[in-house]
Amino acid sequence: MRTALCALGAGACAAAYALVTGRDPQDVASSGESALAALTADPQAWGTGALIAVLLCKAVGYALCLGSLRGGPVFPALFLGAAAGLLLSPLPGLGVVPAVAAGLAAATAVVLRMPVSSAVLVTVLLGNTAVTPLVIMAVVAAMITTELLPGGPRPAGPRPAG
Repeated sequence: MRTALCALGAGACAAAYALVTGRDPQDVASSGESALAALTADPQAWGTGALIAVLLCKAVGYALCLGSLRGGPVFPALFLGAAAGLLLSPLPGLGVVPAVAAGLAAATAVVLRMPVSSAVLVTVLLGNTAVTPLVIMAVVAAMITTELLPGGPRPAGPRPAG
């Protein structure tokens, strides 16, 4: 019953996104692998409202699916990171490629919990070594934030008594 409700909720997120933005519900319903290519190929086709809507709807659908349905966590997180980066790309001195690189790197580091692999993966994926310092900073910031959040990963070892 819980699985069916989560699937219904994820479908509702995709439908709401399509109704609000007039865009394809696959942006929210798919894993994000093909949508990521479309997002980065033509970033000007995505307005600010569409980026905010896809971030909200896909994040809720992603959270529902992680707990109940099949599928991996990596590509939806990559898509969300790229969309967040694209949303922040108009900030002074950032630009589309560095912003998307930072978003991809942060999302990959948080999901995989492997900071070095995440930095290498994003640098190789983009084929742009000029953004490597920004990628490394995004990975470090994401890992520190994840560690400091309540309920985040705890170091291995004996737990304090209490």
